[in-house]
Amino acid sequence: MPIEAKDIFEATSRSFRELMSENGLGLYIPPYQRPYGWDKDKVERLIDDTLHGLARLGQSDDSFTFLGTIITIHDTNYSTMHPIIMDQVPAKVLTVIDGQQRICSLVLLSICLHNQIKLRHSKIFTTPDQDKEPYEEWLNGQTLEILKNLSATIFERQSYGDTPIYPRIIRAFTDQWSKKANQSVYKSPIAHLISTYSATIDDGNQDKKVIDFRPSSRADFIEGEVDLVKRYSEIRTIINSLARAESNESFEDLPTLKEIAQKKDLQKALLNHEFPDYVLDAMQVSPSREFSELIRLLILGAYVLNRIALTVVKGKNENYAFTIFESLNTTGEPLTAFETFKPRVVSAEGLGAYRESESRKYINDITDYLSKFAVGTQLQNATRDLLISFALAETGEKLPKRLADQRVYLKDQYERHAQDSIKRLKFVKHLRDTSDFIQHVWEPEQGGTPNFRRLPTGATTDTMQLCIAFLRKFNHSIVIGPLVRFYSKSLNSPSSLQPEAIQDLESAIQAITAFSVFWRASRRTTGNIDQEYRKIMTGVESTHIGPLARTLRKGISGSREPGIDLAGLRQELVYRLAHAKNVQIANRQQWVDTSSLLPTYKINQALTRFLLLSAYHDTVEDKEQPGLINVGKEQSSPSLTFWGWRDEIHLSVEHVVPQDQNASWGEYLGNDKEVIHRIGNLVLLPQAANSSASNRGWSEKRVLYAALGARSKEDASKIFTEASKEGIEFSENTGNLVELSKYMPHLAALGEKNDKWDKDFIQTRSQRLLELAWMRLRPWLGPEDFPPV
Repeated sequence: MPIEAKDIFEATSRSFRELMSENGLGLYIPPYQRPYGWDKDKVERLIDDTLHGLARLGQSDDSFTFLGTIITIHDTNYSTMHPIIMDQVPAKVLTVIDGQQRICSLVLLSICLHNQIKLRHSKIFTTPDQDKEPYEEWLNGQTLEILKNLSATIFERQSYGDTPIYPRIIRAFTDQWSKKANQSVYKSPIAHLISTYSATIDDGNQDKKVIDFRPSSRADFIEGEVDLVKRYSEIRTIINSLARAESNESFEDLPTLKEIAQKKDLQKALLNHEFPDYVLDAMQVSPSREFSELIRLLILGAYVLNRIALTVVKGKNENYAFTIFESLNTTGEPLTAFETFKPRVVSAEGLGAYRESESRKYINDITDYLSKFAVGTQLQNATRDLLISFALAETGEKLPKRLADQRVYLKDQYERHAQDSIKRLKFVKHLRDTSDFIQHVWEPEQGGTPNFRRLPTGATTDTMQLCIAFLRKFNHSIVIGPLVRFYSKSLNSPSSLQPEAIQDLESAIQAITAFSVFWRASRRTTGNIDQEYRKIMTGVESTHIGPLARTLRKGISGSREPGIDLAGLRQELVYRLAHAKNVQIANRQQWVDTSSLLPTYKINQALTRFLLLSAYHDTVEDKEQPGLINVGKEQSSPSLTFWGWRDEIHLSVEHVVPQDQNASWGEYLGNDKEVIHRIGNLVLLPQAANSSASNRGWSEKRVLYAALGARSKEDASKIFTEASKEGIEFSENTGNLVELSKYMPHLAALGEKNDKWDKDFIQTRSQRLLELAWMRLRPWLGPEDFPPV
């Protein structure tokens, strides 16, 4: 009789508790497996995925956190085990071919949860026979149940023997299960940690003091133990933070007690019953810290036990298991969300019609872009970034980074148009437009020039290139979504209207750049600027325009229809500047007064450089106030250009008062450590002259600035000659420095300041530079006499 696939391997999906708590089960790590080696990022990802699933469970009772596949052999003959005492091994041994890192990390999480829950339980229930309120009796019972289930995933208690605790997972060559103390050996990092923790607890001894378990590495270096101990410590820190309801930008928060109390489905999904009314009452009336923390950890523990799922593949023998393992690792790299989306498009178009369809052309364009990236992490990341920007442009949504969410998004949004071929085509084309924008505008190859591909020759202006180059250096990818909308409109406009659409595109780029500069320069942090753009895309809290996104997700409706309105966008941006919650910028003076006191250089160096280029543009020395610059004639000294921006090698940001101050500078600034990073203490200087400027005093720097900014090389040479007579020499020879000289009003102006450089002048200069920057950038947001809101 021929062998069928089910005779070679079987695959079942199981919860973490079902897998690890099976009676008589032991997991065995063969000797060829690598030591434990997960880094902090991977463990944080595991916890983040868990918290994300728990958050979704409050919205959908079918939420699980799937952690992939575990490949095993059901070693019925114990042929993979060594050393071994045949009559004392668990009844069912699964040899782990792939997945031990995930299993060990989950066991660490389980130990940590068990310990922290037990600690908080012991603080509330100090004696077993104390009188308890009904809600306390309920809490005590639920806690004991969760503790029992968690401990079952960590070890199994045998029915007899002087060492009845069997770690659920051990390693070949170094560990050995046994009920006898003189024969049990648990030396591998994971088995040792389990056995060490199990020795600290005794469920049969209620008087035993509960300790805050903090494992440490043993004196003898054992490979993998340092990582294992570090990961446990990091998990412990995260668990305690979650218990205290401390918000962390890296993770989603646990549900609040109010949310837990209100969501009956969440209660039933985790604990198989709704909370009694007397428990809900206790949760609403200022519960104690210990009570609150314990409830939160019980919810988390229940989710980890019952809602973290793995697929367990059992091979017939080691050869078959390795075949599966190698297949997954050579051809089983997860398909990207776009790769799983393409068959949906083919199916919707029909296999025969797809070959000549417009959809195929757009899909091929996207494929050509993504094919530049190597299969694996590079391709996944590129696809993720594309889809995050696309989701913002398409429906105004913040698409999660998780692959599963990306797949669901594309599927759901495309299938909204299942009965409308035109809408399906527009969806695919919009995705193509987004990939075009990212490929040719946002990420031109080899740091090249941003190019608005598919638009007429000459459509890409210097200002557009400048702003895009700055926004990219600013790491401001949130703007891709809104800019794609204007770019897509330009592509899709009829020829008679396309010039106007292209002009709107340029104006939108300018407006968005100006808004982002004004917003960030007036705040120490981002001030949730990303959220402001998302609100604009969805029309939330909008006063001037409807949603800028192409459409809105099913079930979400705004007061206005989606659309692209340049004048409305400008007014919306101005309104948000003037009505922000914390920092309100309604006019030039407010912005200058606020921004001049901030350490601009520390906020963002790309922002600093853009502000200086804006301030320097077409300026001349202020003869009335030496050291300052003022507005000059048009084209007198252009700097706010694409060439000016990318000429970073020749114009880099330098501190006048050095960051590493020497004694000669100490008297100038007093105790204000931030003032050196204000824009008034910063200057754009040829990078080749930086070593000459270095930490020199003001009198020497003034000479260097004057020479480098001189109107001619002859003037520069004279300045250096006079300085040399006074004993001022520079590290580069005079000839090299003279060659660097070029009329730069901002440097020439500094050379004219003969008195001291101090805190008061830095403030004065900060205000002047910001006034000039405002003058250059504010028109990008439209007329300053917008109708009042």
